[in-house]
Amino acid sequence: MTEPASASRTDLVVAVVQRAAAQAWSDDTAVASNTAAIAAAYHDVADTADLVVFPELAVTGYIPLKGYDQSRKQILAAAAAEATGTSLPRLVAATAGRRALMAVGLMEPTSMRNEFFNSVALIEAGEIVAVYRKVHLPVEENHYFTPGDRVAVADTRLGRVGLMICYDMLFPELARDASLRGAELLVVAANWLDLGNLERLGEVLPVARALEGQCHVVFANGVGEMEVRGRNWSLYGKSRIVSALGEVIATAGPGAETLVATLPGAHLDHASDIFPVLRDRRPELYGHLVRPHADFAALSDGS
Repeated sequence: MTEPASASRTDLVVAVVQRAAAQAWSDDTAVASNTAAIAAAYHDVADTADLVVFPELAVTGYIPLKGYDQSRKQILAAAAAEATGTSLPRLVAATAGRRALMAVGLMEPTSMRNEFFNSVALIEAGEIVAVYRKVHLPVEENHYFTPGDRVAVADTRLGRVGLMICYDMLFPELARDASLRGAELLVVAANWLDLGNLERLGEVLPVARALEGQCHVVFANGVGEMEVRGRNWSLYGKSRIVSALGEVIATAGPGAETLVATLPGAHLDHASDIFPVLRDRRPELYGHLVRPHADFAALSDGS
């Protein structure tokens, strides 16, 4: 386990920009307009916040939830190329000489034609310090995105920062991996719909991931309307900033807003005072957790 950088951490001012993204699959100006809005929102808090977080796919918008369509995938592949070729350099340049780091979601091309990742870039002082590619792809995302294959934890002036995207948060293994790599702050960029129990998960999981990983968690959710197989649903917002003690420091509403709050460094210092869970793990007993689900189900109680 990576030891903390210092015995006492400083407070962090975090801003979550909860906004609706224009959809590149139906609007060929979406990437440019989203990028301009992101740059403007970042500029507003770049010298008063330590970190500014945008939702999942803030640069490009989400996929069309209308079933798989090859022509739409080709449109999105072009949007991914624009996002990394034009938008990302602009956003990187916007952070030069500014106080705040930026975490922003976008589509990113793979080395294969018309294939792309669902990614989050972490930018600090004019440089990209990490890119995380979504590992767990739900439902129709499997038709559009290529899954990532690694955890992303980066050293920054704020400490070690881990990155996750939306559905990843339902997999405690990924968050625990980041914590064991020394992550003191976990950024979760999301586009969660008000479907079923998703809103409840959005309330509970950031707190659970903070408590079990003993790290701060920033959950940045999108807002706006989306059509899902003929029905309109909302990205419900309600982004939240959670400290390492599991305290919800701030929660956004259901609409567009910039949520700003301070994460106390003392909460990181004291998160393990009662239950030092990272120290008390028994990894020699957990090897079966990486087996395929079918193999796991077949295990006897004594395995």
